[in-house]
Formats: sequence, C-alpha cells, structure tokens
Amino acid sequence: MTEILVLYYSAHGSVREMAQLVARGVNQTGAVARLRSVPPVAPRTQVAEPPVPEEGAPYVELADLQQCA
Repeated sequence: MTEILVLYYSAHGSVREMAQLVARGVNQTGAVARLRSVPPVAPRTQVAEPPVPEEGAPYVELADLQQCA
C-alpha cells in the first residue's frame, strides 16, 4: 500500500487543520497518509522542544522520509 507523507509546520494550528484535511483526502484515494510535523526552529543550537510533541502529529523522522512516497 502506498504511504504519502503529509509534512507540515503549524505555529497556531491552522496549517495543522489543513494538513489533516489533506491527509483525509489521501486516505480517501486508497493510499495511507502519514501525518508528521516538524519542531519549531530555535535561534540557538539548543533543543527548542521535547522530542515528542504533547499534541498533534509526531515529529518527522528519517524513516518517514525513506518509507513514504
């Protein structure tokens, strides 16, 4: 089965909602959507966010990029 990576960044949630709609459309075609986000960018070289977000899609990993179309 084809997996489609739907990757997004959303500071306030509106882009997350749009990505969820895109994922729903992907799933309706018979493919499987893998919904992932990216952590915020920090101006320093320190970790800005925990490795797993408290809500929403998990952060993207290298395996997501390798395994999805």
